[in-house]
Amino acid sequence: MAEKDYYKILGVSPKASKDDIHKAYRKLAKKYHPDRNKGSDVAQERFKEISQAYNVLSKPEKRKKYDELRNMQQHGGMGGAGFEDFFSSGRTRTHSGSADFSDASFSDIFSSIFGEGRSAGPGYGTRERGRDVRSRITIAFEKAVKGGKVSVRVPRRSECVRCGGTGAAPGTRSDICPSCGGRGRTASGRGNFSISQACQQCLGRGRIIHNPCSICHGNGSTDVEADIDVDIPAGIEDGQKLRLKGMGGEGSAGGETGDLILEVGVGKHPRFTRNGLDLYGKVEVSMVEAVLGTEKEVDVIDGRVKLKIPPGVQPGRKLRLKGKGGRAKDGRRGDHYVEVKVKIPEKLTEKQVELIKKFDAANQ
Repeated sequence: MAEKDYYKILGVSPKASKDDIHKAYRKLAKKYHPDRNKGSDVAQERFKEISQAYNVLSKPEKRKKYDELRNMQQHGGMGGAGFEDFFSSGRTRTHSGSADFSDASFSDIFSSIFGEGRSAGPGYGTRERGRDVRSRITIAFEKAVKGGKVSVRVPRRSECVRCGGTGAAPGTRSDICPSCGGRGRTASGRGNFSISQACQQCLGRGRIIHNPCSICHGNGSTDVEADIDVDIPAGIEDGQKLRLKGMGGEGSAGGETGDLILEVGVGKHPRFTRNGLDLYGKVEVSMVEAVLGTEKEVDVIDGRVKLKIPPGVQPGRKLRLKGKGGRAKDGRRGDHYVEVKVKIPEKLTEKQVELIKKFDAANQ
């Protein structure tokens, strides 16, 4: 095909089930996602193609239109009754009669339906990028320190399942907007100066909806919640933001999908606090252990290690365990600091009191 073959792009058969298409898309999107191929224009372009293909083939109505056009090109191109039959259903009809496609190329028709150009063409609105979706997630302390995958539920703007994105109630019609001719935008100005803006009559949709969909109320899209896997980089700080390209709201008329921006909150740990890559904990020793010194097992982020308590350690002193703190994306490790807490006995026997007094006198 001269045009993009969406089945080849996803590597599936034209008879593939919706499930097969979804699996193929997830596999390829994961492989070519911009976050995994930073700086690669080839991967970014491939990701866009995959997203476009999935946007059409995953939706029954769009897939049906695409299959009809694909078959027409493979069996005689633009001529023949098949082409006329396809456009006689009213999908390209204006209020004054059928639209004239006698001089249109297959590329023009393809673009008008699936939004492959700057504008989606007559009757299909302006191609626009989907909106960025913002959300906040809270992750465990250990996950922030070590990094890894987390599954989160986030809001997304998605095509309405009831009307298929048209905004019109199923079984009802919509007309091409007389003000913008279906482009979704109008231009005004004088001479060489012109201003383009969203059409006020159709609100940028390109069509006049007489009976809006009861679910999306004519918008063509609804807010839904989706479960996604997010890669958390090691050492992420509370309040930092992650941008996931192509995971936001769907674009209109085949426009690019927006991004998902996640603000990350880090949960508290029962034993540790954190400052950058350095972690902080505590260890309790008896008064005698503080005086004579000892060895204690203490918790660190990776398990437990032995810590030497030097003789005469003072309450509040922080002992350093080098390289036992958090991790950075480049492999660097922070340190773990253990604050010494000395437990003072609350009750002493008379003999203990006498011994302590003697000890104190000997140090005068």
